[in-house]
Amino acid sequence: MASKRNTEQKEILIKYLKEHKNEHLTIKQISLDLKNNLGLTTIYRIINSLIEEGTVTKIPFENKQGYCYRYNSFDNNCKNHYHLICEKCNKLYHFESKEVEKLNKEAIDEEGFEINNDRVIFYGICKNCK
Repeated sequence: MASKRNTEQKEILIKYLKEHKNEHLTIKQISLDLKNNLGLTTIYRIINSLIEEGTVTKIPFENKQGYCYRYNSFDNNCKNHYHLICEKCNKLYHFESKEVEKLNKEAIDEEGFEINNDRVIFYGICKNCK
């Protein structure tokens, strides 16, 4: 059974993730924001348990080490959009596209293959970094 301290720490992290549910966060960002409440090791431990529970999704950065994390909630449904990641600043954007939706439909119709939109990530340079 988890100790009261572990439960309190988990609640602090979940509250933070819920408050930032429309963002894709790195452990570094979380640690900087919660530095007085949770240590880095604790954040990693709790994040990993939340991933196993399905509460958090882990999204890898292509061609770079590291991941970003997204809190899963019913009002934050990544099944309806895709992701754009800036290769300079690592900011992640949500992106909706009828063309990509057509591609998904084509994959289902022709191959019976359903694309996992959580893993569809387009890499490039955002307008702020150009």
